[in-house]
Amino acid sequence: MVSKDSNSKKNKDKAIKTNKVKENKFKKSSPRDPDVLVNLPAGLKYKVPGKRQRVIIGSIVIGLNVLLVISVLVYFYNPSFQDFVYNFGRG
Repeated sequence: MVSKDSNSKKNKDKAIKTNKVKENKFKKSSPRDPDVLVNLPAGLKYKVPGKRQRVIIGSIVIGLNVLLVISVLVYFYNPSFQDFVYNFGRG
């Protein structure tokens, strides 16, 4: 047995949720242009990156990760580099 108050509250919550969805400024792409992921306001479109762009960004990320691992290893195994990092952070 559900009271009328709880039913009206559920309906109001549902109406608020649907209004929020309608007010969303970001529109999904249309089926006629599958490369567009999101249509942003002012006519900006976010498209799927091409193969070349993915390869370049992936190479940059992997290169920076390798540089980080090498610098951590040098920091732990070379005391002069450890002193350099310590003094560089202080001054």
